[in-house]
Amino acid sequence: MSVPGTFNSEIGCGSDWSTNCPQAQLTARTDGSGAWSKTLDLPAGNYAYKAAINNSWAENYGAKAQSYGADIPLQIPAGGRTVTFVYDPVTHWITDDVNSKIVTAAGSFQSEIGCSADWSPTCLRSWLQDIDGDGIYTWSTDAIPAGTHQVKAAIGQSWNESYGLGGTASGADIGFTVPANGSTTTFRYSTATHALTVETEGGEPEPALDGTLGALYTPEKTTFRIWSPDNSQVSVTVGGQTHTLQPATVSGYTGVYQAVVTGDLKNQPYQFRVGSNAVRDPYARMVKPGTTEGIVMDTESIEPTGGWAPVPALVKREDAVIYEMNVRNFTIDPSSGVDPAKRGKFAGLTQTGTTYNGVKTGIDHLKELGVTHVQLLPSFDFNSTVPNWGYDPLNYNVPEEQFSQFTAPEDRVREFQNMVNEFHKNGIRVLMDVVYNHTASKDVFQNISAKYYHQTELSGTGNSIDDSNPMVSRMIQDSLEYWVDTYNIDGFRFDLIGVHQYKNVDQWAKRLQAAFPDRTLQIHGEPWSGGVDDPQQAQKVRYGTAPAIAGGHVGVFNGTYRDAIKGGTRDQILGYMGGSSSNASSIALGMRGSPLATKSTTPLTDPWAPAFAYDPEQTINYVSAHDDLSLWDKIIYSGVTGGPAGRAGQMDRFAAGMVLTSQGIPFFHEGDEFLHSKVVNGDYEAAKNSYESGDNVNAIQWGEKSANTATFRYYKDAIALRKNTPALRLATWDAVKNQINTTISGSIVTSAISANAAAPTSYDTVVVYNPTNNPSNVTLPTGSWKKVLDTNGATDSTSATADALAVTVFKKS
Repeated sequence: MSVPGTFNSEIGCGSDWSTNCPQAQLTARTDGSGAWSKTLDLPAGNYAYKAAINNSWAENYGAKAQSYGADIPLQIPAGGRTVTFVYDPVTHWITDDVNSKIVTAAGSFQSEIGCSADWSPTCLRSWLQDIDGDGIYTWSTDAIPAGTHQVKAAIGQSWNESYGLGGTASGADIGFTVPANGSTTTFRYSTATHALTVETEGGEPEPALDGTLGALYTPEKTTFRIWSPDNSQVSVTVGGQTHTLQPATVSGYTGVYQAVVTGDLKNQPYQFRVGSNAVRDPYARMVKPGTTEGIVMDTESIEPTGGWAPVPALVKREDAVIYEMNVRNFTIDPSSGVDPAKRGKFAGLTQTGTTYNGVKTGIDHLKELGVTHVQLLPSFDFNSTVPNWGYDPLNYNVPEEQFSQFTAPEDRVREFQNMVNEFHKNGIRVLMDVVYNHTASKDVFQNISAKYYHQTELSGTGNSIDDSNPMVSRMIQDSLEYWVDTYNIDGFRFDLIGVHQYKNVDQWAKRLQAAFPDRTLQIHGEPWSGGVDDPQQAQKVRYGTAPAIAGGHVGVFNGTYRDAIKGGTRDQILGYMGGSSSNASSIALGMRGSPLATKSTTPLTDPWAPAFAYDPEQTINYVSAHDDLSLWDKIIYSGVTGGPAGRAGQMDRFAAGMVLTSQGIPFFHEGDEFLHSKVVNGDYEAAKNSYESGDNVNAIQWGEKSANTATFRYYKDAIALRKNTPALRLATWDAVKNQINTTISGSIVTSAISANAAAPTSYDTVVVYNPTNNPSNVTLPTGSWKKVLDTNGATDSTSATADALAVTVFKKS
């Protein structure tokens, strides 16, 4: 068996079209496929060839496996390349991996059809062929035994290129069921979509309800599904009866077991067991508190009181101003003015008409402040008792019962929906802080499968989740989609998003954005792990991989800019806000939205590159969050004196002003706007990490607002200015590059900005950061200008002076 052709002389044959040249002889494969193959190194050129049988032209095959068929053209690019030829003596298809793909159905069944091992991309017993050249590769067999199997399409006899569920590169395994021994199974792979489909005799299985797992309710029956990759002994107990789960083929999932239980089971508790262990349902929509039991829910029929209100409009993500808050902290103190039964509850967050000492509190305060988004600290079911921030998840899809006024499952769902809906009615979107990087302990999922968890601890808690497992990744994707679909959530903040594979995060985000295209969902997270070295850091979310996830509109917290502004999060070292001149260039970069030096979505070689943003929306700018010292406590801890009316207060406004006038998305923590302090009796150590401190430390004391109205007015004015100044909210890398001119003079950083892409140097806004103790005269571009923000807030002045230790903004009039 040989491949005579016009390249024969190039590989050492005496002449071209030589049927008996040793160098052109194919070798019989040892994988039991019956196929023949040969790999040759060919120089650049345009060639042609055929397959000759028994070293003679008496039997030969050309294009499309035709006897005495047309010559097969072969074009080798400049520099040459390695070419693999493959011939099937049954179909007589002769091909090469330049003209076509070598596609293998690699899966869990291969050893049962004669391959040496399962999941073998090199075994051509499961070789798909495209004889007619239409881009659809097929293979049919009746050798796969009855049962449930998994498969992927492997390209080029390697895992370097493979496609799983939905045609996703390196995607989830594709499950299929062969109904009986001898049944014909047909595999089809499309080069256009990369999708591999599997058809078997006996018809398709019953369609998946919602295409997901968990307890899937209808009035006539409930379908119970759980992933159990290691143990086939799976059952569910509901209504006093135990039902054995059987292997099931569910599109998009592998290793799934299912039982269909007839009757109306709404609001009934259920308990999965894997082996002898009672286990949680990772997809539970409601749970019986303090147990591993789920509750069968008909969440599709639940809506907020009066129906869903329109979601507040958001033209682009750079228009956002994000306010981080804790459900309990915001209203638990009596000074919140919230009804006693609602304090510290979901309902308390949206009670209107509350005041303290003549100032607005609660949601009315947020509206007065002007924020566009609230970001709720963990509000799903967690293990600890409040007061605690809830970073110890138990059930990812269940609202935390300690924040609810109700015990009835449907009432608890509706209460959370009502909270989101009321925020929307008041013009505020809602983000959730999600903690998919770890669970409260390994006991949460360990008895289902150890495959949920990393072998290397990455979260700092001893139980980090391993989303490199396709089913774990799918669980996270499904949970995100569930919160948007059922509760109308507007986006997510990922705790330690740096634990996750950046390609998975990109997939989750793109899936959400495509599923809810009209929502302008906000997604961001911390691009680091839990203070540990990660051997797979290059595959995780970091500043350096942020460009690669720009397509899903994913941003990251800009800790580099944060530290440049304020210094450390728990130390007494002050950064630029303290008058430092050594990091003015870092401030200039952050002021511009930390843009990439070169526009590209290719990951950077430096995972901590400070210039990382493909789009301004990718940088979340902040100087204070729930972790560490609040901004005010940091300033006082660092020895700054003068109080709210003196240098300390001025420094606080300077730092906040930088966040609110930089390109990107501004973010701050509850109470920052009125100098909230977590220090009680001088205890700064407790304030540095107050996640489990009591209400005396963390609760918002609304008297702070009435005592610090000048600071509140500054934040309010700066937010209003941002909203009314398009130049502060540029939306592309190109706009930042072309429409901002940034200069550094000593330690003073100045940006002249144009909001008009058609006139990029016709600047309409000038922003000056002056960390010095002295005012500075500003040379403004030609035209009539007004000073609109100074150290005290909104102003209307013709002065061209930039205040000391302040952000000053000028606008063209």
